[in-house]
Amino acid sequence: HVQRLTRRQSVAPYVVPNQLGTFMNTVKRMLDVLHCRVEDILKSWASYLTIANGTTLFGEQMNSITVMLRKKYKKYLQAIVEKIVSETQANRTTRLKRILEETKETEGESEMRERMQALRAQLSDSIHNLHGVFSCRIFVAICRGFWDRLGQIVLRFLESRKENRIWYRGSDYALGILDDVFASEMQKLLGNALQDKDLDPPQSVIDARSILC
Repeated sequence: HVQRLTRRQSVAPYVVPNQLGTFMNTVKRMLDVLHCRVEDILKSWASYLTIANGTTLFGEQMNSITVMLRKKYKKYLQAIVEKIVSETQANRTTRLKRILEETKETEGESEMRERMQALRAQLSDSIHNLHGVFSCRIFVAICRGFWDRLGQIVLRFLESRKENRIWYRGSDYALGILDDVFASEMQKLLGNALQDKDLDPPQSVIDARSILC
């Protein structure tokens, strides 16, 4: 069902369905809140509650279900991130690699911002859509995954051109623009609900900047 919702095809920019948000928010609440309450009750019963086979404690069974649910939850998050990233890269005007390839060495930050204008607008729209659909921590997790995946595009671009520094300036500007979009939009939408670590650049951006140093 999650795959069907995330794979929905459309000419318009992808919008995360409200049903998917409801599902993910429910799973997250089960893992973070309801599971703890149920687990506390089970612990108080654990000494005399067993499954039908008479060997497995009810609490142990609950733990295996929780592990499975966490794995599924992470897979769903990854699927959502991949879908959003693929949508931004499907259009020629928002394809980050193409933007990097067409950037001239003599261009400054203002020219790069102009080249990335369509991508910036789509990122902003996507982030606002995510905020309207998901609870706070899911929103942050998906945004950071989104940010990291775009950073990976820049990183791979740089890794394939390590011996040619003419591409460095444009890539540096692109990373700065991505940082600005994600950090500013997340701050605008969540304010004090953000944790400091939420605004730290993801690993791909850190790795890309290490090449530029």
